[in-house]
Amino acid sequence: MRDKEPLAEKAVPVAAAAAARRAMLPYLVSMIARRTTPPRIPYSLADQLAARVPGYGDIRLYVDAPAHEIAARQDVFLPGCVEGARPAEWLVLSSGGAGGAFGAGVLSGWSEHGDRPRFDLVTGVSAGALIAPFAFIGSEADAALANVFTGASTDRLNRSRSLMSGVFGQSAIPAAPLRELIDGHVDAAFCDRIAARHDQGARLLIVTANLDAQRNVVWDLGAIAASGQPDRVRLMADLLQASASIPAILPPVRIAVIGNGVEFDELHADGGVMSQIYMVPDALWTDPSLARLCPRISTIVNAEIAPSFAVIEQQSIRVAERALASLEKYNLARGVGAIADFARRIGARFRLASIDQAIPAEPHLPFDPVFMAAAFALGRDKGLSGKWENGPPVGTVLLDGQ
Repeated sequence: MRDKEPLAEKAVPVAAAAAARRAMLPYLVSMIARRTTPPRIPYSLADQLAARVPGYGDIRLYVDAPAHEIAARQDVFLPGCVEGARPAEWLVLSSGGAGGAFGAGVLSGWSEHGDRPRFDLVTGVSAGALIAPFAFIGSEADAALANVFTGASTDRLNRSRSLMSGVFGQSAIPAAPLRELIDGHVDAAFCDRIAARHDQGARLLIVTANLDAQRNVVWDLGAIAASGQPDRVRLMADLLQASASIPAILPPVRIAVIGNGVEFDELHADGGVMSQIYMVPDALWTDPSLARLCPRISTIVNAEIAPSFAVIEQQSIRVAERALASLEKYNLARGVGAIADFARRIGARFRLASIDQAIPAEPHLPFDPVFMAAAFALGRDKGLSGKWENGPPVGTVLLDGQ
């Protein structure tokens, strides 16, 4: 009788963020608390609560801000009622790491299909935040968006530091390639195009995680673009970089603020640390008055949200990676379900595009160009088809190769 062969783990394509975790977990579990970064300026909780970005007005809001604060600022962080009979068009873009190429592909295919609207509200987290400005500008920005996620420069994002830098320094991957990619697109003309749409009443919002406060912050990029401030391009690029900076993989970004007369910086990173998807502030989820906006909510999820079956080797790193991936997937699925329920409550139309089949390219790097090209192609096919789901998948299990 033959000895039993060891169980083989099935290779199931996952979001690139999970691939990054797999690559870094051996280092992270042995991480020793030691800083080699420039010192931070100490500040108090009172300073943090009063903090504002110098030179700007009402450009940000904590996602979990109290109801009275949200009510006073609804007109800032939500588009107005749309004139005429058409519904307001909302686009919600999730996190997903390199899976953001899927969302870029959906938008490209949707444009080719011929019925992609101009959006009145665009929100994005993590990879979704990088997509959001291009989606907000419109179909004319599709080529630039495709370049961000499938261009030759994406391979440079995988340039790693040494093992010791990954463990003791700021991050495993240097910030320069990502910043160069962002700076190659975000300039004064780019901001002007965003500002023009903002002045027409549309809203462009992205989310970062304030690591000091342990709270997610929603930023009004349209207001920043329309501010006329001389540093508006730099601030927008800083926020887009922060939104994509997965902690320990990419370094967080320092945002200069002032609170109670104290100048200091906040540490901002990928908003997906706390929530993989954002639509409206927490206090508005039960507000029936939003029905007046009559929105049509298009949600693009740059990841799998259905369970994916695989036999996992009982090794600490594999188990930890699988557990973290499961936690992210569960929270993202709940977020999508909450948006669908919200739409039903206020009589809005909800439609969904997500990675609902295995991508035939396992990501071996955090920003694997082969995986990203395949994800873009899958998204483009979905956009071209014009077919959307009317809710998150229920009871679906993805298998390798399905």
